[in-house]
Amino acid sequence: MAQPLVGLAGTARLRSSLRAALACLAGSAALLAPPPAAARRTEALVVVAPHPDDESILAADTIHAIATDRRFRVRAIYLTSGDAASLPGDCNGVPEAVKIRRVRKLREREARRAWKVLAPNRRVPLEFLRGPDQRLVAASSLVDGRRVDTLSADGERVVARTLRRFARLPRSTAHLWVITTSRYDAHGDHRTAYAAARAGAELVAARGTEVRLWSFIVHDEVDGDVPVCCVGDLHWPGPGPTHDHALLTDSVARPRPPLWNLTKPALNHLIRPAALQRHVSQVGGNPELCMPVFFPDFYTRWAEKTQEPFYEEVFPR
Repeated sequence: MAQPLVGLAGTARLRSSLRAALACLAGSAALLAPPPAAARRTEALVVVAPHPDDESILAADTIHAIATDRRFRVRAIYLTSGDAASLPGDCNGVPEAVKIRRVRKLREREARRAWKVLAPNRRVPLEFLRGPDQRLVAASSLVDGRRVDTLSADGERVVARTLRRFARLPRSTAHLWVITTSRYDAHGDHRTAYAAARAGAELVAARGTEVRLWSFIVHDEVDGDVPVCCVGDLHWPGPGPTHDHALLTDSVARPRPPLWNLTKPALNHLIRPAALQRHVSQVGGNPELCMPVFFPDFYTRWAEKTQEPFYEEVFPR
């Protein structure tokens, strides 16, 4: 009779050795395996929005196109939560302070729903800094056809907090895109968003990352030195699928923005209206919280646009 190769004790030792060898091989395979997709991302998109809904007005289709590319890290920073979208004072028996908190929560919830359209099947980090709506700029004046703003303490605070978010971007980021509102915008919060985004772009570019800053105008100025939003919405943007630069240059009494230097055609004409419709309180109002629709056709004109223009700046210069 043939002798067994090993006894019972030897069999146990052999099995133990085999398990150890397999575990070692598994560990080696894990080390050699490619890192997960998130770890390989070298591209990033940061959207710096002054209020919920500005992300969709500015760049719904562009954001959607980038967010479908898994090489990109995507995140959004909101300087305010748009709590001034309600009429001043108490509302339907609700004290103003309580009403403001409810408006803020409502608009943040609407932003999250819009991002489900902009970046489907992704969990995009949204940070709401909750600065006071329409109170980020303390004073503004026209200098050589351009606004010069003095930020309020709250404005300085949200800019500093935005910069800290940019500083946390992984150093493995090779290319960064930043989308925000324009320095030529009539709304002080929008110009503050540009200031924060530009400072963040310069911060990241200083460590060797190529940064493209794309900004555009949501609210146009009106005649004279009137640093108040948003009477210009009566004529900007114009109706139709494209933007008319002449509407921005019809007065010498206010800042006259140059022609934008980049235009992105919409790849999916359904994205912009779908994302805007998620901001229900802005498109249709909310009587319960005394939130009117100030310019009924404003969102209609933005929704029908089939192109997204930008003022592009590249850093380092």
